[in-house]
Amino acid sequence: MRCIFILDEWYEVSTRWGRFRLDRGAYEDYIAGKLWITWEPGKRNRPAPAREAEPLPPDVSERAVRLRELSARQGLYATLQARCPGARVQVPYKQRMRDCSIDELSLSVRSSNGLMRAGAGTFGRLWELMNRENGLRVVRNLGAKSEAEITRCFFDACYQLLTPGEQAIYWQRVLDGQGGGEET
Repeated sequence: MRCIFILDEWYEVSTRWGRFRLDRGAYEDYIAGKLWITWEPGKRNRPAPAREAEPLPPDVSERAVRLRELSARQGLYATLQARCPGARVQVPYKQRMRDCSIDELSLSVRSSNGLMRAGAGTFGRLWELMNRENGLRVVRNLGAKSEAEITRCFFDACYQLLTPGEQAIYWQRVLDGQGGGEET
């Protein structure tokens, strides 16, 4: 964190999410650890999908269900790295996700701007870009760190958009060594 005092009433704060210009009240809230940022009117904050009880297919093991619960707490990417190191898995992307905006990925400014410049403003366009021959490497100003960030965030966001039953099936496929994802 780096703070720069500007004039008498404004503070500039650099965080991992970008630079913000705050008035004295917002700056005091920031220092105190309170909510200091507000969302733009009209931009909706999407609630987490409701977890409904649905019957699981009979071929889903108890271990897959436990991994689903663990990934709900830790995130898919972190769980996969801890529990299945070196495994080749597919992104749990479904066609119904294609119209979701990349704003839901909470990317850094560099990554978000690079994708927007490349015309990848939705999950569908990002999926197409990632599946090209050179993938994200062809996007100007996106290096290895940005590529890793985008991949990790896209991976987690797609998983969160699955139903609980689909999440359990995904984990069962990972455990069976089939990669876990579908491209449909």
